[in-house]
Amino acid sequence: MNPTKTRPDKIRSRILLTAALAFGVAAAQTTPNVTAAAAAVTAALTNNADVKTAQANLDKAQAASRAAQADPSALVAAKLNASGGESQAQAALRGARMNTMQSTVTAFTALLEAQENVELQTLQVSVDSKAVQVAQVKQGIGNATALDVNNAQNTLSGSQQNLADARAQVSLASARLSTLTGLGSGVGAAGAVPAPKLSITLGKLQAGLNTLTAQVSANNELAAAQLNVKLADNDFTPARTLQDARTALANAQRSVDSASKSSTQTLASAYQTAQNSYELLSVAGARETAASKTYTQDAARLKSGTISAVELQLSQLALKKAQFARLQAQDNVLEALAALSVASGQNLTGIGGTL
Repeated sequence: MNPTKTRPDKIRSRILLTAALAFGVAAAQTTPNVTAAAAAVTAALTNNADVKTAQANLDKAQAASRAAQADPSALVAAKLNASGGESQAQAALRGARMNTMQSTVTAFTALLEAQENVELQTLQVSVDSKAVQVAQVKQGIGNATALDVNNAQNTLSGSQQNLADARAQVSLASARLSTLTGLGSGVGAAGAVPAPKLSITLGKLQAGLNTLTAQVSANNELAAAQLNVKLADNDFTPARTLQDARTALANAQRSVDSASKSSTQTLASAYQTAQNSYELLSVAGARETAASKTYTQDAARLKSGTISAVELQLSQLALKKAQFARLQAQDNVLEALAALSVASGQNLTGIGGTL
């Protein structure tokens, strides 16, 4: 035997290896630009124009406040105005960061659900395709009519359209997340975010409402009105000036009360929505567990020959639907926490830090 001769099985092995390597390279080249929720929020906070503008305004306000406080010729009103401008800019920056976090979380969950819906609709198409085959076989043996086949085909056509729509939604949701984060086109959602617990009480959240932009603005106006009354309450200022200052103070106090009432109501509503979302997640989780148990039992029944493969596929579809419903409920918790974060001024999502 010639030792230099290449055996056919070795040739086949090399061909298969080359093909596998080529497939691996192709797969790597087409892997989407996936991102986790935390990375998406971080990128959005870094690239968002509103956040950048708010940060620049804060830097400017801080410089102006330092200069006013250090200026021996600056009057008390100018110093108060500069200090108020700094606190207002700080609140605006926090608000911009909170809003950006909320928008990114919403975009991320929308993309994640769109991706999962493609998988669900793909399985639905497979189930409906099998139903058409079954109907055709039954028709061939006289156990189904042409109408039965036509109905099955119509159902399949609807499922195929739903799958096409689901794929289009992925593209739209991906573009939205790309715009918010600046991560580039074709971005994908890497996975679901575990729902963090809501351990803080409503009362503790209410105690921090003074940091919200509207409340800070109202408080600054109140402080300025209080100073004007103090400056006008003397023997050398016209009485009308003092009267006008007191009227402005009363108006400012009403504005503070109105802002406080509005923010308190918004917070209470957001808190209730978050609590409700946890309850709905618990229900969805229980249904997923039941569907998973049923699928496991059906798989065993298939092995024992008591059900058909078609019936097992239907059980698999039911499980997939339950899993998708649980994902939606889980995402709803995260979105509710993001809304509660905006309403309270405290980041409760566990994503993006303290903001």
